[in-house]
Amino acid sequence: MKKKFLATCTVGIIIIPLTSLNTFAEENNQQPISSATSKTDLTLKSGSGENTKPIIPTDPVDPDPSTGNKGSLTIPYASNITFGENEIQAVDTDYLALNRAPYVQVNDVRGGASGWTLSASITSFKGTNGKELTGAQLSLSNGKIVAGSDGLVSPQQLANAYVLNSDKTAIMQAKPGQGAGAFALVFEGKEKENENVKLHVPRKNVEAQAYTAAITWDLSDAPM
Repeated sequence: MKKKFLATCTVGIIIIPLTSLNTFAEENNQQPISSATSKTDLTLKSGSGENTKPIIPTDPVDPDPSTGNKGSLTIPYASNITFGENEIQAVDTDYLALNRAPYVQVNDVRGGASGWTLSASITSFKGTNGKELTGAQLSLSNGKIVAGSDGLVSPQQLANAYVLNSDKTAIMQAKPGQGAGAFALVFEGKEKENENVKLHVPRKNVEAQAYTAAITWDLSDAPM
């Protein structure tokens, strides 16, 4: 046997005189008795570069990458890259950096966004005895640009991989309209075996000693 279910509901309407609605509208559209205008203002100037913060978390291999640089367009942080202690091999060898995420950071707080160019060069690797590590090459690859905050217009990398030498190599560029704020170029890889930061060392003339080189990061105030 089929069952039927019934439901009831109530529909109501309230009718009020049209004159009441008109009176309500008139009362809520009254003109103010008096009005006044006040002002608020803010003056901005180019940043000093004081109290900057690193975008990238601290790396235990290089806990203090601060350069000490200050100014409205500057490089406040640049990682010191280390390859640690390694055994001499019988053949040409690629050594991997211990740093998990070495980086260089550019801060542009000049106001506006007129652009800039970041370049890098490196000296020869020299041993404690003053002899050069002939043919050694430092390469950086698969970099990633990280912005200091959301909504910023990022600069651009100029290549996917770089082999540094004594000549300046353009690394990152901000065209007009880009690069205002804080940006870090990070070469992140595996901790203690960063495959994106390599030092190629030919077997010839290698000696058992410590070798060091200096990377110079140059920042110009205009795109290339």
